[in-house]
Amino acid sequence: MVVGALICLTHHSKGTAPKVNMKNDDLRKLNFRNWPLSDEYLVEIGRVSALWASLESLLDLCIGKLAGFDDLSNPSAFILINHSSFPQRLDILSTFCEQFHHERKNLKEYKIVVSKLRAAQKLRNKYAHNGMSLNPDTNQVEMPIGSARGSLKVTVETVDVADIRRAVISIDEAQCALYKLVLGIDLAPVWKRRNA
Repeated sequence: MVVGALICLTHHSKGTAPKVNMKNDDLRKLNFRNWPLSDEYLVEIGRVSALWASLESLLDLCIGKLAGFDDLSNPSAFILINHSSFPQRLDILSTFCEQFHHERKNLKEYKIVVSKLRAAQKLRNKYAHNGMSLNPDTNQVEMPIGSARGSLKVTVETVDVADIRRAVISIDEAQCALYKLVLGIDLAPVWKRRNA
């Protein structure tokens, strides 16, 4: 059944599951290597997650700056936007930029930056919200992707580590574009600086 491809079951080895109240030292000794995917994949998925958290924090800071909250110890901006979704935050950023780009020339390219942020979000969501597993028949990592908006659409994509790295690069470049847009800081993406 096609829908069954969307259900990702985690396989556990035989024996009892470790107790939740294990000591940190005991937890560190557990062998989690190459589970549930190879470490090469897990590192890149973790990198996507860590970079995304950084980008979201920067977006919140930038919205606060555009709203006039320059004091980082002032919790007002955090209170106002903390529970907003990422698309809502992008709408807020866009509206501030649209309103102020005549006064602040650095905001002129805001539509390009918002587009980069949306593209980064799409790639991040792809790897954050869809399970991956190793197909033992093909020895390739596969990701079932489904949608049920008006009609059922299901596909299974083969995923290479390079695909996840494209998401990493997209997030890093979007973050650098946001730095330049709001803070006026022109940074080269970290992946370019590290590989120069």
